[in-house]
Amino acid sequence: MPLLLNILLFILLNAFYVTAYPRRVTFELPDGERRCFYQDLTPTKYVFMYQVIYGGQLDIDLLVEDPTGKTISQAERASHDEIFFNVAQNGSYKFCFDNTFSSVSHKLIYFELRPEAFESLADEAGQPSHATALSLIESDVELVHLYLSRAETLQIELKNRELGDRMVAEDLNTAVLLWSCAVTVVILVTTLGQVTVLKNFFNDKRIPSSHRVSPM
Repeated sequence: MPLLLNILLFILLNAFYVTAYPRRVTFELPDGERRCFYQDLTPTKYVFMYQVIYGGQLDIDLLVEDPTGKTISQAERASHDEIFFNVAQNGSYKFCFDNTFSSVSHKLIYFELRPEAFESLADEAGQPSHATALSLIESDVELVHLYLSRAETLQIELKNRELGDRMVAEDLNTAVLLWSCAVTVVILVTTLGQVTVLKNFFNDKRIPSSHRVSPM
């Protein structure tokens, strides 16, 4: 029965799925690797924001190209940025993250792609926008939606920073724990060694009776 419910839920989610912006992805990029993402875009203004949450010096190489291979933006050893660009033609745009310069540190990266102007409720619902003027209630609802969208973007950025700080704190905690264990072992070994040396030093060495000199 649970399996059937999961299947039905999956079908319903796909049936009502709407391809709305923003696109948000968080992924791990291993050391020495390069990964590219592709997205079909229509002519309008877009915002591409990325942030290295964790790993190494929080740096990454970035390359953004249009369908013709023209470079829109390029950065080296960057940690985060917000890129505004115009899309003049339909096509598949490429967003590449390069970590080949690192041989030991993998990176946890977050990025977001959305139109510069936040989508309206009708756009997010997949419904055509009407050219007619909005009513007072509709205008208020759209305004609340705009503020909530901005707040959501800010909250996600703050959450990513908190996640990165927590992961660094956990690494430091692990390092301190291991170092403390090593120091404890050294102290115990040193203490046992000193006790053994002192015990042997003050040990009463008795002369066997067979080796004692008898009085004359």
